Amino acid sequence: MGKIVINCFKKGKWMSRSNSLLGNKAKLTALLAMLPRYMKKNGLKRVKEDLSLMGQYINDIVHGSYKDYNTTGLTLAVAAIIYTISPFDFAPDFIPLGLLDDVSIITWAIAQLNEELEKYKERKEDSGPKDA
Repeated sequence: MGKIVINCFKKGKWMSRSNSLLGNKAKLTALLAMLPRYMKKNGLKRVKEDLSLMGQYINDIVHGSYKDYNTTGLTLAVAAIIYTISPFDFAPDFIPLGLLDDVSIITWAIAQLNEELEKYKERKEDSGPKDA
């Protein structure tokens, strides 16, 4: 199922939806505000940390605290989150096992964004509070 879902994601509307949100701070902030509720779903437990990391990455870019980002990576992260919170994706969330497609997309997106998110985490750690 994973490969089919990923191919549908790549060919679908998700990246264009993501592109339409980029540059719109209010819409991206609203999207991120919906994420915590979705992360509580039992079927998403194993990707909860990944979703949280992508949300932080997007949030820091939107609010200007992270500027050394890859636009393609940002587009993919936003698209993956849009897909995840959408109730009508490849397998609607309300059917049994309907979150498996979301897990597949998040897992795939994290793999695609690995280098970008590692760089983000490094910079975030480097800019964190310093001991006096």
